[in-house]
Amino acid sequence: MSTVAPDSPAVGSGALRALVSRNILDITGDRVTYRLAGKPKSYRWSDPEEQVRARTIAFLITRRGYPSHRIRTEVAVPRRTPHDFADVVVFADDKCKAPYLVVETKAQGQSEPAHARAVEQLFGNTNSLRAPFALYDSGQESRFYDVANYPSTERSDNLLGTRDAVPSEYGRMPEYRLIAHTTTDIAPVSDREMSNAIRRAHSVIWAGGRRDPLRAFEEWSKLLFAKVRDERFTPTDNPRRFQIGKNETTAAVATRIHALYRRAVQLDPAVFPIDSQIELPDRKVASVVRSLQSISFTTTDLDAIGLAFETFFGSVFRGDLGQYFTMRPLARFIVAALDIGPNDTVLDPTAGSGGFLLETLLQVWRRVERDFDGAGRVEVSRLKADFAHARVFGIEIHETLARICRINLLLHQDGHTNVEGDRSCLDRAFSLPGLAQWDGTFSRVVGNPPFGDAVRRGDRDTLGNSDLSDFAVAKDRQQVPSEHVILERAVDFLESGGRLGFVVPDGLLNNSGEGSNCPRVRRMLLRRGRILAVISLPDHAFRRSGAQNKTSILLFEKFSEKRELQFSQAYRKAMSAGCTEDQAILEGHRVEDHRVFLAEAEEVGYSGTGIQIGANDLYGCKLGTSHVDPDQRGTILAEYREFMRSPAQYRGRVKKPRTTGSRLVRLIASHPSGRLDPKYHIFKAQESRFVPPGWITQRIGDAMARRLERARPERTPNDRVVVLTISQTGELREREAGKGKSPPDWLGMYFEDSSSQWYVAHTGDVVFSSIDLWKGCIAVVPPSLDGALVTREFPIYRVTDDRLAPEFLSALLRSRHYQRAFRAITTGHSNRRRTQAVDFENLRISFPAKRAEQNRLIEAMKRARHAARRASRDLSTALTAFDREIEGS
Repeated sequence: MSTVAPDSPAVGSGALRALVSRNILDITGDRVTYRLAGKPKSYRWSDPEEQVRARTIAFLITRRGYPSHRIRTEVAVPRRTPHDFADVVVFADDKCKAPYLVVETKAQGQSEPAHARAVEQLFGNTNSLRAPFALYDSGQESRFYDVANYPSTERSDNLLGTRDAVPSEYGRMPEYRLIAHTTTDIAPVSDREMSNAIRRAHSVIWAGGRRDPLRAFEEWSKLLFAKVRDERFTPTDNPRRFQIGKNETTAAVATRIHALYRRAVQLDPAVFPIDSQIELPDRKVASVVRSLQSISFTTTDLDAIGLAFETFFGSVFRGDLGQYFTMRPLARFIVAALDIGPNDTVLDPTAGSGGFLLETLLQVWRRVERDFDGAGRVEVSRLKADFAHARVFGIEIHETLARICRINLLLHQDGHTNVEGDRSCLDRAFSLPGLAQWDGTFSRVVGNPPFGDAVRRGDRDTLGNSDLSDFAVAKDRQQVPSEHVILERAVDFLESGGRLGFVVPDGLLNNSGEGSNCPRVRRMLLRRGRILAVISLPDHAFRRSGAQNKTSILLFEKFSEKRELQFSQAYRKAMSAGCTEDQAILEGHRVEDHRVFLAEAEEVGYSGTGIQIGANDLYGCKLGTSHVDPDQRGTILAEYREFMRSPAQYRGRVKKPRTTGSRLVRLIASHPSGRLDPKYHIFKAQESRFVPPGWITQRIGDAMARRLERARPERTPNDRVVVLTISQTGELREREAGKGKSPPDWLGMYFEDSSSQWYVAHTGDVVFSSIDLWKGCIAVVPPSLDGALVTREFPIYRVTDDRLAPEFLSALLRSRHYQRAFRAITTGHSNRRRTQAVDFENLRISFPAKRAEQNRLIEAMKRARHAARRASRDLSTALTAFDREIEGS
């Protein structure tokens, strides 16, 4: 072990400022407050003696390493007059029971007799407190004494010198175990160990919720920034500065870490402001150092670091910032699908924690290593560094998140200087040189924009120097969803022929109402480029972050200059001929009529709780790594690459993962809204691929008719009314009164002021929930509920085809095939996705021609359902009997 202390700054005029930054001392007006052992104490700062005491305490903490939590002021002295107090006492233990050093302070300019009287007072206090050492300090004059080893009257031989003779850290020489570039140096760790260390360090700072998670992470990042500096620049055979030595106090550790951080900020001001400081108590600084000191972040596998950050963000923040951090498999797929190479210039306009930028770096670096295998280590390193420093950019409106992103990139060696923080991507002016000429300069744009926030006209924080009217998707609107304008700006960032990969909410792809603004966004995309692919993600893709959004991945290519000219000519010609904008867009795309790749991912490498699983429809990894495997057979990535090689010949997959290719014009024209979501189009393409022999196939709308029998319960105010609700198991039951928004009782009088319209359902009618049909909420009305009421949100249909038994139809529509169908036709992206009546009626159903065969097929289900109801009643009866027995009633 080395006994050479890592470098420590000299104490000077900044010592008091250091205590302020460490929250040990505060000077406000004419009051100085010490936060030492026990409760904070406040004194008059204009008192000259107080100023000497403050500087002495600063000396003891910053120069001699005595912990602030072991120092007290105005300590009562036993066996002295009732009002005699020691100015400062340093204790040898955390409970402050064992005095070590007693200090007497006086104002500057004392006479020699005054010095002598003060020294006598000091010895009296020291002896009474039974402390081994004593210090007299008047600023310019100071004397340090050994009291324990000399007679009580000795004042000469036991004078050890000035304050500079005070031993550091109780006179125990620290020993340092971690020596740079030796066998006892820091070492890389596994992803599990990395995640645990990050969590432990953050939990120390977070303090069980007493500190805001973002603020806690900011302080954690400062310490990590200091550690990275130490890892990179500690010379061989020197002790690491980011460690706790044997016999070392928390004050000494904190003083060194503060100095290390200040130096790191001075040399690399891209992450934190030059005047920023660590704002944590010394003990917390030391605790974090203890958690992280043995880990080498700069040599740990980059995937392990990425996974640790991803796990950490998902569990700590969970969308509290209005953002849902993208799980790494989604970013990995998008980067791989965009085929990003070392000559691309890449931007994430909503960078968040930097997941997309990190994945871009890792994939491009592996590509460089593969493509330049024989170029030599120095040349490969230069190519990788050039890409990181000149071709990877991020923008993040939240300054703290921007710093998190920079730290994340710094750990991954590098690109952290190209992240623009505290600025929205919707702005027009950026401070980074690489973003100054931003319009049409990036070959690839990636990201996952925040969903659902409204961007309002005049919102300077979000729009910066831009106006909402600058965006085509916001024309004549006072506000629009954030993802709409961000998507348009992302297209602006692209160069001609550049490509975009974004996670988007499904509502943007399938909402039909102009009020939602989604059709306008789809028109914007189609006017400016080609939809290359849309890949549907499972419902659980963002559940771990607390979001319920149904999402998809959009891959888009901006028109080349030639293609843009062709489209514009055809578009303008159609508009001049009186076509609608939608028709003109179709005419513009008929010139080329490119094909679009569609896919449906059911598994994406992690569960709804965020736990990693092996199943991943998006891509495959090399065994034991998270690297994208060159062999992608059976994945969506492989299918997309095959499609891109020969779109016209691509046939798709019927089985999981389901994929297809379709001409864009046909895709848009196949639905009145021009919806682009894969679930819908893949299902429609495969809807009737298998029909059992002898079965009839027809539209639901040809087998049933909508019933709209309006009810007016308010006209009979005293009559009781039955209101229906449907469970996800297909059970119809009475809606309970007095719960939620329900009235105290379902009497006609309570419908007087109802804002809803009510309709009557009859025996044999098919009723479903337009919001929750995709969850299984569909059933046939039994005789016991004949005449019950529902709102318009529960469409009612009567079977018009006599060949079709209602009970069979109900079972059919709850089958796995039709549950998939209902999920495919829903619109919107939140947990309240809606089924439009026209889409329901356009579904095709197949059924046996004879009712006897239909009844045979559902007989077993009817028996099982009846048995389940009977078992439920029997269980309820048995529980009641048991209760009565043990209660004696």
